[in-house]
Amino acid sequence: MTGKKEAGDVHFKVGQKVRQTIAELGGTMPENLPTPQKGIKQIEREEAKRIEKTE
Repeated sequence: MTGKKEAGDVHFKVGQKVRQTIAELGGTMPENLPTPQKGIKQIEREEAKRIEKTE
């Protein structure tokens, strides 16, 4: 097995275990979480403009 293939397999297995644990604990799966109105980049731009105006 190559390093990338092995890493991909580990990543997949970890993801499966995380999802299994979320389900067992009765948590909300990531795909069912609410989507924010604004993205982080948009919020960062708005904040930078706000700071510029106050300086």
